Amino acid sequence: MRKGLVLNLVSNVVFFVAGYIIHYFLGNTMPAASYGIVGTIMTVLDFEYMFLSNGARQSLAKEISMRRFDVGDVIRKSLLFQLLLILVFFCINFFGAPLFSAILNDPSLAIYFRIAAFLVPANGLFVLLLGISDGIQRFSTSALLSTIYPIAKLSVIPLIIFFFQKDPVAGMEIGYLLALLFSIALGCVFLFRYRKELKSVSTKVIPFRTIAHNTLSFSIFFIMVSLVLSIDTLIVKSVVEPASMAGYYTGAVNFGKLSYYLMTAFFTVILPVVAKAIGQNDVHGAVKQVKQFILLVLAFILPIPVVISASSASLLVSFYHPAYAIAGTTLSFLSLSSFFMGMTVMLNMVHTSFSSNRFSDVLSICSLVIVIPIFILAAKFGGITHIALASMICTGITMVISYLMLARKTGNVITRNAILAIGANAVLWIVVKLLFHFFDIQGLGIMALIYAGIYGVFTSVMLVTHVVVIPKDLLKAIRKRGGHRNSEEVH
Repeated sequence: MRKGLVLNLVSNVVFFVAGYIIHYFLGNTMPAASYGIVGTIMTVLDFEYMFLSNGARQSLAKEISMRRFDVGDVIRKSLLFQLLLILVFFCINFFGAPLFSAILNDPSLAIYFRIAAFLVPANGLFVLLLGISDGIQRFSTSALLSTIYPIAKLSVIPLIIFFFQKDPVAGMEIGYLLALLFSIALGCVFLFRYRKELKSVSTKVIPFRTIAHNTLSFSIFFIMVSLVLSIDTLIVKSVVEPASMAGYYTGAVNFGKLSYYLMTAFFTVILPVVAKAIGQNDVHGAVKQVKQFILLVLAFILPIPVVISASSASLLVSFYHPAYAIAGTTLSFLSLSSFFMGMTVMLNMVHTSFSSNRFSDVLSICSLVIVIPIFILAAKFGGITHIALASMICTGITMVISYLMLARKTGNVITRNAILAIGANAVLWIVVKLLFHFFDIQGLGIMALIYAGIYGVFTSVMLVTHVVVIPKDLLKAIRKRGGHRNSEEVH
C-alpha cells in the first residue's frame, strides 16, 4: 500500500511538471485572451473527465477489491456502462459545440469543442484500465501508466511548433489525444500480463443496476468536485470583463489545483485499501490506515498550497509576466480551496467504504444547488478575487461537514500529531508571507530554490520532531524508486 502511494505521488509530480511545461510554453507564446480559450476548453474537459474518470475507476476498484462478485462480470458491465456515458458526453461536445460558443460569447470555440469530443472516449477507456489495476492492488502499474501519459502529452509542444503554429489550441488537443491512445495501448499490454489476477473467488453475477448506481454515485459526487474546481473559470469567461481576466484567472487556477491533484494519489490508494480491510472485517485496521493517510496529507501535502498561497503574486509574475500579478490574491484563495476540496474527497472516499454513498449523494446535490449561484454573484459583483474567496469558503464548509459525518462512523481520526501538523502549517504561512513581503523575490530559478528549501526544512522538522514517523517499508520503497520502476509491483 505504502509503495503504491509513493509511486502515485511520483506520477502526480510528473503529471504536474509536464503540465507546467506545456502551460509555460502556451502562456508565454499566446496573448492572455487566447490563453483564456485554452483554459475554457480544458475546464470543460476537466469537468467531463472527472465525471467519467472517478465514477468508473473508483467503482471498479472498490468492487474488484472486495471480491463480492465475479470480477469478469464486473469489468464487462462497467465497460458497457462507461461506453453509454462516453456516448452522452461525445454528443454533448460534438453536436453542442455551437451552443457552447454562444453561451461563452466566443464563436471560435466551436471547432475546438468538436475536436475535444474525441478526447472523451479515449479518456473514458484509459481510466477503466487504471481502475482494474487499482482493484487488484497493482498500484505501481496504474502509477506507471499515469506517469507515461503526461510525458506523452509533451508531444503537443513539437506539434504546435512544427505543424500547428497558426492554431496552437488544436495542436494541444490532438497531442493530448495521441498521448491517450498510446497509454491505452500500453495499459492493455499490462492488463493481459496480469490477467491471472483477475480470477474470481465468487461466481455471483453483479446486477447492472448496481454498477450503474455505484458509478453514478461516485460520478455525481465528482460532478460537485469538478464544478467547484472548474466552473469558476467558465463563469469568469462569461461575466468578467475585460476578456484578459479569463487568462489571468487561468494562470491562477493552474497553480491553485496543484494540491488537489497531488492528493489524487491518496484517493487512488485509500478507497481499495480501506474497502479491502472492511471486506475482511478489519475495522480497526481500516481506521488506523485512515489516520495515517490524514497525517501524511497534513504533513507533506498541505505545506505546498500553504507556501503557494503565501507567495502567490511572486509565483505568477515569475512563471508568466508582471501583468499576472493582478491574480495574486486570487491564487492565494484558490490554492487553499483546492486543498479543502481534496480533503473533502478523501474523507468521502473513506466514508463510502464504511457506509453507503448516500451522504456523498446528498452533499453533492446540496452543493450543486448552492455553489453555482454563489460563484456567479461573486464573479459579477466582485471579480476574480471574490469568486476565489467564495470557492475557498464553500470547500472549507464541505470539508468540515464531511469530517463530522466520517467521525460519526469511525470516531475521531485527527490525531494529536495531525493537530501539530496543522499548527505548523499555520506558522509556515505567516513566515513565508513575511519573507515575500519584505523581499522582492522573482525569477523561476530562485523561486524553485526557495520553495525546495522551505519544503525541505518543513518536512525535516516534521520528521525530526517525530510528528511523522516514516515506516521502514516505505523508506525501502523510496530507495528502490530510482531505477526499478518498471519492475516494481505491489504484493
